[in-house]
Amino acid sequence: MSESGAALPPIDAHLEILLRLVDAQPEAALKICLTTPGGFVAGNLVGSRAWADRWEQEVSTATGAEDAADHMAHLAHTVRSALKEAASEPGTGDGLHGFIHLVDVTFLSVPGTATAPLWRGRLDDVSGWALGAPADRPAS
Repeated sequence: MSESGAALPPIDAHLEILLRLVDAQPEAALKICLTTPGGFVAGNLVGSRAWADRWEQEVSTATGAEDAADHMAHLAHTVRSALKEAASEPGTGDGLHGFIHLVDVTFLSVPGTATAPLWRGRLDDVSGWALGAPADRPAS
């Protein structure tokens, strides 16, 4: 139960440990497939810092990282720093991840091959997961 008396969502301890491992090792990435309300998502699980670094690269590439665009490129790191400061204040944060971050993503529930460089979703929305990349089924 939370301090307000509301029931807390169940925690997937295995997934939480994987998130902590990739957060502790910024160069780490782990191939994973997730089941979400929007469908199946596959990609490389990374920590929030690695995801923010990639965000910065993608925005800089898309915009040329000039003046106003430079602020957008640093947005992910700015938000991450603010959240880290808020979580370190006494009486805040439970130490659990609220979001999950993937890079080099493939959306498996849409026709064709839909991909994206980045994906971020609420951990509460992940109803299942599998380690590894998806593989094509052999023709029968």
